[in-house]
Amino acid sequence: MTHLHMDPLALVGTTLAGKYAIERLVSETQLSLVYRASHRVWRRPVAIKAFKAPMLGDGAREQMLDGFVREGVLLMDLSERCAAICQARDVSSTITATGEWVPYMVLEWLEGEPLDSVLARERWARTIPRSVAQTVRLLHPIANALALAHERLVVHGDVKPGNIFLLSEHTGTGPRSKLLDFGIARVLGAASAGATNAPILMKSFTPAYGAPEQFSCRYGSPGPWTDVFALALICVEMLTGCEPLRGTTLDEIEAEASNPHLRPTPRALGAPVSEAIERVMARALAVRPGDRFATARDFWLALRRAARDADGARQEPPAEPSRLDAAADSSGAMPVALTRRRSLRARRWLIPAVALACGAVTLGALPRTPWIPAARAHAWAQVHAGEAAIGERLARWRATLLRHRR
Repeated sequence: MTHLHMDPLALVGTTLAGKYAIERLVSETQLSLVYRASHRVWRRPVAIKAFKAPMLGDGAREQMLDGFVREGVLLMDLSERCAAICQARDVSSTITATGEWVPYMVLEWLEGEPLDSVLARERWARTIPRSVAQTVRLLHPIANALALAHERLVVHGDVKPGNIFLLSEHTGTGPRSKLLDFGIARVLGAASAGATNAPILMKSFTPAYGAPEQFSCRYGSPGPWTDVFALALICVEMLTGCEPLRGTTLDEIEAEASNPHLRPTPRALGAPVSEAIERVMARALAVRPGDRFATARDFWLALRRAARDADGARQEPPAEPSRLDAAADSSGAMPVALTRRRSLRARRWLIPAVALACGAVTLGALPRTPWIPAARAHAWAQVHAGEAAIGERLARWRATLLRHRR
C-alpha cells in the first residue's frame, strides 16, 4: 500500500507552470504519481500525473516530452469524441527541489475510485460476482472508448482495472466509467530504450492483464487485438470474482497467458455462463492474435449478442447508460420497483414482493464458503434451484388471485 503521507517528488505545496497549485498526493504506482491540484485561474480541481522519468540526457528528455505532447494531442482528440476517455488539459515538465526532471500531464479531476480497488474490496468481502448483464453495462463505455481508438489505429496497450475509473457522481446521462492513460505505455516503453534505469520501465504494460505477444514477439505483434485480450480478462475477473492470471512471477504469468490448452475463460474459472458467452470469451482470449477479434468493437458486438441470446436472458443489456443505471445500488442489483409501473394497484405488488422474500431466503441459506470455482458453481446451482421453486409458487399464487377476482 502506498504511504500517501510521503511525497517522493516533494511537489505538494508547490505551483507548476505558475497556475497548478499542488494540494496533496493521491496515489502512486511503479511508473507515476497522481496529485490533486487546483487551477489558480479557473479555481477548479485538476489531476497532475507526474511520471518517474529514467535518467536521460537533455536530448532524450526532449524526445520523451515530445512523445507526451503527441500522446496528449491524441488523447484530447479522442476525449472530445468519447466522454468515456479521461480528458487531457496540458503537458509539461518541471525540475523538483532535488534537481530531478519530471514530466507531467494535467488531466480532468475525477471523483470516484479505480475498478481494481472495487474488485479487491469485493474479493475480500466474498461478494457474489457480477452477472453478464451487469458486467456488460459497466464496461460498455470502456469498450466504446477502445472501439473509437481502434478505428483510428490507436492501441491503448495497458488496459487493466487500475486504468478504469468508476465515477461516484453518476447522473445517468453520461458514462459510469472512464478509461485512463491512453498512450502512456508507448512513451514510457520508448524512453526506457535509452535509460540507465531501464529495468523499471522495461515492462510498460501490466503482466497480469498482458496478452502473449506483450511477453514475447514469437506470439506476434501487439495491436487492437491486444486490448481485446485485456478487456476480456477484466470481464472474466468481474464474472468470477478472481484474477484470471494468478502467477506470482513473470514467467508463471506468461505461461498462463500463453497456454493453448488451459485458457482463463469464465467456465474454466467456475462462472456459470452460457455456451455462447464462453465461445466469445474463448475467442477473445485466444493465444494467437489472428484467432481473436480484430478490434474492441467486434468483440463487444459479439459479447452483447451472446448476452442477449443467452438462456434465461430477458433482454439485451442497454447499449448506453440509462436512468436505470443511476438507480442501481452498489452491488449492481436493480430495484424491483423500477420494473413495474407505479400506476398498478397495491395487490399487483404482492407477487414481486413474495418473490423477493423467497429469493432472500434462498440466498441466506447458501453456505458461507470461500468462493473457489467448485464452491461458486455449487452455490449458483442452489440459487437456480431456488429460482425454479419460486417460479412454481408464483404460478400457484397467480392462479389463486385469478380465482379470487372471479
